[in-house]
Amino acid sequence: MAVLNQDTRLVMTILFVGALSGANVWVYANYGTGFPYTTLAHATLFGLGTIGSIMVMKALFDLALNDRIEMWLLDRKIAAYWERKARDEQQRNKMRESAKQYNTTFINPYANIPTETDDNTVGSEFLAATLQWGG
Repeated sequence: MAVLNQDTRLVMTILFVGALSGANVWVYANYGTGFPYTTLAHATLFGLGTIGSIMVMKALFDLALNDRIEMWLLDRKIAAYWERKARDEQQRNKMRESAKQYNTTFINPYANIPTETDDNTVGSEFLAATLQWGG
């Protein structure tokens, strides 16, 4: 269940890779320059260390935190939806009370809105015409 859209995931991934790359630069600057290797070996070691740390941390986060974060965001959306519905109902009740106070009728603007339409149904006229042709 994807609560985060693709743009947000992309930005989070870029920030994540940047943070781990920066940490790897710091670690390599403090500890890696003492290794007695050539510049090509240093570049390879640094690249493998950066890519390896990113892949390991990404796998750990996916295993441990991804579902929890998704569920937390989904729960937050659901709670916001029900709070909005409760506010709407409270507003309608205030309008009803106000209408009663001034002896007018309250017209519910949501009464005539269809909740769901089913466009995949076949009308009875079509079925009757089909039976006449086939029979």
